[in-house]
Amino acid sequence: MTYYSQLLLYYFLHSAGTILEEPEQEYSGLSEETEATELSGFVKEASAGGLVPPPPHEVIRITRGYRIYYGGNELKLRPMSKAVMLLFLRHPEGIALKDIGDHREELTRLYSGVARTDNPVRIAKSIGRVLDIFSNELNVNLSRVNAALSALENEGRYHMKGRAGEPMALKFSRVIVIWE
Repeated sequence: MTYYSQLLLYYFLHSAGTILEEPEQEYSGLSEETEATELSGFVKEASAGGLVPPPPHEVIRITRGYRIYYGGNELKLRPMSKAVMLLFLRHPEGIALKDIGDHREELTRLYSGVARTDNPVRIAKSIGRVLDIFSNELNVNLSRVNAALSALENEGRYHMKGRAGEPMALKFSRVIVIWE
């Protein structure tokens, strides 16, 4: 069943009970234009409210091995950039960059899952460089995440955003993020 078939089925099942509860009701008085307008409004409302899943080409899927896919394409990132992106995906409210050190343990766990090494000393050094407030490493990794997202979708919807002093976040509905 396609995405749009699922959406139509959902609409018919939840359309104020008039369609399935009153099968003998005559619908000849409804114009196609009215039905189309109602259906269009429902689709917008359901999609915005997370009632129905997004189309498959707009899904961000994260596998157990922390591979990130947008639509059918894999997001190619360096291990630390991927760990930073995963951290921000886990925090939809955002993280103030000055407070990033509060997330050391979580970032270490994520980075250990994607790093090309299992040496705890090397992992700790890499995490230390990213969390050092006098270093530019965190900003470099955030820029790499934005560049990778830009390469996959050109509308700029899925970029890291945040003003100085405010939390930085990937500001989009988490309905489109699927953790396997």
